[in-house]
Amino acid sequence: MATTTASFSLASSDIASSPVNVSASSTLYKAGLATGVDQINGMSRRILKSTETNKTLLISPALYGMTLVKECDAGTGADDVVCDTANWSVPDGGAVAAVDLGVNKGMTAYATGITDGTTVSTIESTTSLSLSANPGTAIGANEGTIAFFERATANKANKVYICNSSISETDYVVITINQEEIGRLYAGDWMFMPWSVSDLDSEIYVTAATQTDPVILDYMVVGEGNAA
Repeated sequence: MATTTASFSLASSDIASSPVNVSASSTLYKAGLATGVDQINGMSRRILKSTETNKTLLISPALYGMTLVKECDAGTGADDVVCDTANWSVPDGGAVAAVDLGVNKGMTAYATGITDGTTVSTIESTTSLSLSANPGTAIGANEGTIAFFERATANKANKVYICNSSISETDYVVITINQEEIGRLYAGDWMFMPWSVSDLDSEIYVTAATQTDPVILDYMVVGEGNAA
């Protein structure tokens, strides 16, 4: 069983009328279980140049890569999708299957008009698959573009760590989830919080609008990943 422990300590001699010394640790378990979380995206680093002052995507629910499938249209069933593999080019020629591009059962399907949370329910053949919901008119004949990707499971025990590893004390980043501003992280500040990933709009953004030097951000996600 994987074991991950988060620790926190706070000590001050003058922040209150008497000294404060708090220390706590907690083992990270899967939602509702006594089993440790077993997936991590690894510690990553993002450096924002001094000219990068716009809102920037830092962490996406699409944690495990993305496959873009083009030339798709609705199949004979309400939830079917047919991929025109004849228009796909491959190094060695021949037929190409949706599964050859990394599309697997359980992946999230994303396109304009497709209901959030729609997944691949079955792989029917080398050119067709079924979705968990009816894509309706979202996929036009031979012109549909669908992104299939693994995403973090909603409302599980996912945790996010972000640290502003910059050295200039005046430089800070604003953390935002969707449109909700969480707060600022100044140089040396860090945060550790639960992440619901309740929908595809649960993206975590950073904005460094006033930095004088490049901002260094270290971050990772620990949790259940794409657990069922």
